[in-house]
Amino acid sequence: MEDPDFKVIEALKENGSNLSKPHEIDFFFDFEKFEQAAPVAQVIEKDGFKVKMLENDDGTYTIEAKKTLIPSFNVMSEITKNFTSLTNVHGGNYDGWGTEVVE
Repeated sequence: MEDPDFKVIEALKENGSNLSKPHEIDFFFDFEKFEQAAPVAQVIEKDGFKVKMLENDDGTYTIEAKKTLIPSFNVMSEITKNFTSLTNVHGGNYDGWGTEVVE
């Protein structure tokens, strides 16, 4: 299975993104309950991310976090590792990241 961070970075390159420039990156997390999502939102916010917590129509919760970063593979895979670990502890799912092309 191909690494999801590698796939996003390759797609950015193929679409003409300048990976040496900062990108506003969106990160996504899914939780069944508010009690699971709230502590994760707090930790992420303390790490300098802009955080929005949304209640979905089915009563589940999604966290959308944003941060401006240069999306190198090392940086993004480290964030993925940390976010996956954090969400697993709280019973949630880290659903990856995305960004717009920056020329």
